[in-house]
Amino acid sequence: TITKPLSAIQIRIKMKLNLSLLALLVSGASAFHVAVPLRSSTALQSTMGRGAGSVDVTTTLAKTELLETAEDLNDEFGCLIIDSKAKDRLRAAVEKLESFADPPSASAGLIGNWTLLCTTASPQSGPLDKINGIDTSKLPFFNQGPLKEIRDTLNKSLKVQQIIKAEGSPGIVSRIDHVLQYVPPDTLAAVLNSIPDTLKNLNINPLEVTKSKVILVHKAEVESIEPALNTKLSLSSIVVNVAGKSQVLSPEGADIVGINIPFGEFLNAGSFETTYMDDRIRISRSKVGLVEQLRVFVRSELEVTAAEEYEHERDEANEVKDADIVNEDSSDDSEEDKEDESKSDEEDDDISPSDY
Repeated sequence: TITKPLSAIQIRIKMKLNLSLLALLVSGASAFHVAVPLRSSTALQSTMGRGAGSVDVTTTLAKTELLETAEDLNDEFGCLIIDSKAKDRLRAAVEKLESFADPPSASAGLIGNWTLLCTTASPQSGPLDKINGIDTSKLPFFNQGPLKEIRDTLNKSLKVQQIIKAEGSPGIVSRIDHVLQYVPPDTLAAVLNSIPDTLKNLNINPLEVTKSKVILVHKAEVESIEPALNTKLSLSSIVVNVAGKSQVLSPEGADIVGINIPFGEFLNAGSFETTYMDDRIRISRSKVGLVEQLRVFVRSELEVTAAEEYEHERDEANEVKDADIVNEDSSDDSEEDKEDESKSDEEDDDISPSDY
């Protein structure tokens, strides 16, 4: 059969029918489509924050913010915070991290050496509950002049550590030492800059003490892990250790005072709650009478874990092994070079006058 070509009018009519049919199909499909309302950026962030990955990111950011805040406050005020605005900054950063992160679920992570970055003490009830420290910005002499120089020197010279040990069973906390370490300055110029030159070299450390420690030894026991990690401690003894360069002092340090505290479980007992802890930072809260204490610790830089020691030893072993392989290769190369040289010498001996 021979098909006749379509006229222009027939082509237009066919195209209109196809477009109408397509419009009907699209409108029918849209009837089953559910419109998705637009969300604000806040709503999107709150929805995204429910995932595990975003929670980890939020916790990491809150942890970084707390570390930066605590370090800044430590540089400005030392580890003991009495300024009211500084207390509010630290408290806000701590509460932010606590709200995002889960509390610790094991006590073994407590064991180790912790350095105190910041601590605050605030009354929670009674007539002093409205007192939130001192607004040091209104005290000009506090932030300038000789008093500020003395404060800065003390802050640099004083270090507070909490050493948590497992003396019995591995991984079980049994002892906590609070160590107050003080490195005294040698001259008056190290304490005060605005003094006459004749007094700057004045020796204020005649015994040449290089380091002194007051160690508060506590018996410790983990009371509970869930719902909160609580640790009980009681003061058992006080030790004073002094190191120095003079003849009467030991360079490595020696205990010069040791006092045992009887009935420490009844007279000098307390407890603290660990609200957050990881491999670097720890937050603890405690209450003594009407005063609530907040402390932020970081693991001491000099502490090396067993895993780090193993990795370090493994890396050293691999380096030694690689060095041995290189030495063997170089020795093989040297032997080959010697053989080549001997062969070349033999060839040189066989050279005839015609070779010239």
